[in-house]
Amino acid sequence: MSGIERKPSQANPKLNEVTIAAGTILFSEGDRADAMYIVQAGEIDIAINKGAHTLATLEKGASFGEQAVVGTKYRMATATARTQAVCLEIPADWLGRQLSTAPPLLKTVFSALTLQLLQRNYIASLLNSGEGDGHFVIDPGSPAEHAWDTFTKGTTLNSIYCSDGSAIQNQLLAGRALIISSGKLAVRRGSANCVMGEGAVVGLAEVLAGVPFDDAVDVLSSVNAWAVDGDSAYTLISKLNKGLFGVVKGFVGRVLGDGKSLGRLANPPQ
Repeated sequence: MSGIERKPSQANPKLNEVTIAAGTILFSEGDRADAMYIVQAGEIDIAINKGAHTLATLEKGASFGEQAVVGTKYRMATATARTQAVCLEIPADWLGRQLSTAPPLLKTVFSALTLQLLQRNYIASLLNSGEGDGHFVIDPGSPAEHAWDTFTKGTTLNSIYCSDGSAIQNQLLAGRALIISSGKLAVRRGSANCVMGEGAVVGLAEVLAGVPFDDAVDVLSSVNAWAVDGDSAYTLISKLNKGLFGVVKGFVGRVLGDGKSLGRLANPPQ
């Protein structure tokens, strides 16, 4: 592909280093996902809506693309080199082998993080367009449906009931994230108000990182939800090998957004 050059990595010849010329698209939203990447040099822009809205600019050490590999199997955003960039390319089959030996809860967490990222991207598009109000739905055949199916087939989490927004806030303050199985809620971020139902994910990246949940949540109709205990999940994540820990860290960073603190995930456990 013009503007992209691959060669074996000197540090790990089993993996490729990819050099991307400034302005060159590495992959586009909707492409089939077959690898994740770690920035070695330069800057990579991550954008949605056919590149119209930049979500983040990634620099050395940042990872990207893992959510599509482990979640939707299709790219949820477009990656473009802002400057000439070099990235380490990690094939999907490597990540698949790592996950095959990981605790089942990790796969559940990945699926739920994928849903939370899709919701974050949707709200970002509302803010970017100035529309203000929107309704996030899981369309048939969409990346969200794939992530939701994977989550529901694999989850063994406990279910809880919330009748109002204060009940959800209490769960978040107790360090528990929620994945909605029925009912309806509204999430407010800035000038955007997003209605969500089945498949809505509230606060997962935040409880994993141990950072505050900044959005406002109102319950429109009573919800049933699966609960993820952030401390228990972090204990599991902290025992992963360095590679998988880095994947989780990168994934959570994409969900939290550019410039947000990664909290206890900022550095690998000793």
